[in-house]
Amino acid sequence: METNKNQPLEALPPSPVEKRNLIERYSTTLKAVAVTILTLMLLIPLMMIQSLIRERQNTKQDAVQDITSKWGGEQTVTGPCLIVPYEEIVQEDKKEISVKRNVLVLPETLDSKIETRVEKRKRGIYDASVYTSDMSLSGRFDLSVIEKQNIPPARIMWNDIRLIIGLSDLKGIKENVSLQSNGQKIDFEPGISVENLAVGSGFASDEKAENAYRDSSYELFSVGMNAKIDSLPMNSPGKILPFSISLKMNGSQGIYVVPVGKTTTANMKSDWATPSFGGEFLPETREIQKTGFSAQWKVLDLNRSFGQVIRSDNANAVNQMASSRFGVRFIQAVDQYQQNMRSVKYAILIILLTFVAVFFIELLQKKSVNPFQYILVGLALVLFYTLLLSMSEVFGFNLAYFVAAAMTTLLIMLHMGSILKSRKQGLLIGALLAFLYIFIFILIQMESYALLVGSLGLFAILAVIMYYSKKIRFS
Repeated sequence: METNKNQPLEALPPSPVEKRNLIERYSTTLKAVAVTILTLMLLIPLMMIQSLIRERQNTKQDAVQDITSKWGGEQTVTGPCLIVPYEEIVQEDKKEISVKRNVLVLPETLDSKIETRVEKRKRGIYDASVYTSDMSLSGRFDLSVIEKQNIPPARIMWNDIRLIIGLSDLKGIKENVSLQSNGQKIDFEPGISVENLAVGSGFASDEKAENAYRDSSYELFSVGMNAKIDSLPMNSPGKILPFSISLKMNGSQGIYVVPVGKTTTANMKSDWATPSFGGEFLPETREIQKTGFSAQWKVLDLNRSFGQVIRSDNANAVNQMASSRFGVRFIQAVDQYQQNMRSVKYAILIILLTFVAVFFIELLQKKSVNPFQYILVGLALVLFYTLLLSMSEVFGFNLAYFVAAAMTTLLIMLHMGSILKSRKQGLLIGALLAFLYIFIFILIQMESYALLVGSLGLFAILAVIMYYSKKIRFS
């Protein structure tokens, strides 16, 4: 049968247009939302890691306290001071009665020379800085200051005058302590048995450690020792009483001196290379070397808020004495818990930028990454911080950081290279992670310029993201 060439060809039906449902049309946007939600969910394990860091801090502090409780705690040396009892006539019910009072007479001059030798004592993986010290206290008392208090010499109980020294922890005393004065030697006795003596409270905290050490309070005269000096010629207010005292004691974490002298000088030497000078007064001169440090202080009575004669029950004045102490804390140069906590604060940045990089590679290279793989990468990034914490307690922060960062980077690089079926893309993600970890490490080491460098770095990273985001259509 012949076909009529003039017969028009029958038109073909139009091909059906492929219709995409809502999920397919907005798959890119939905995946971006899912990645954002996953990033926020990873904040939960990060908060748990911060809690773990604080728990390990407390565990270390408990270990340190266990060591120091047996060796000797932080020492604050107050004195020597004279306790001068006298009778005061007061009116009561229209009668004159005699009441016993006490005044603290502070020395005219006080010269302290301190030499310490610091060592570390370990308890498991934790260690504490403990020291032995040789301290010499010398100077003189001028009893003429009593005349300015309107105390008649006849009412002073000269035979009951005692010389006292406040010390934070008597367990640290290694040898008997004696007073040398006017060619006589008088041994000290334990305790400060003075009626109505205000103990004097102060408050100490290590601001640099960011809670690595618990804040603690201290008292000047809660414990100490005394020497009865009735054998010395002190029956006149104009007498000058010289003194010389040697102390050999153990302590830990820090040693402090209260400037009770009208002129107080202190010279301290130690083999510790990372001292933290603290208290109310900083040293006038100091020299810090790898083998140790030396420091010198000079404090005048005009620099303080209390006088040379104080009533023993004047709690306000004794508290002012407590707040005037100065000295040294023997701290570690690097606190791994502080640095761990700072590194966790940057964790969300690393997680977010890693997810953004994988997301961009997925879209630009037309390769699909299962959301489950995002979860695995996020968990690997979180696990980095537990690795860092556990390793830093043993090897120190710097070495632990680089080992944990190398392990995490290598794991994610190999995993993503396998998922994307491209070694080049895996190396790209690994290079990004390495850059981020190095950038964060530099920020952690900085103090003054960390905010500036971090802000500039984030600005540059955001600019790169904005540039590559132009090539992506969210539809």
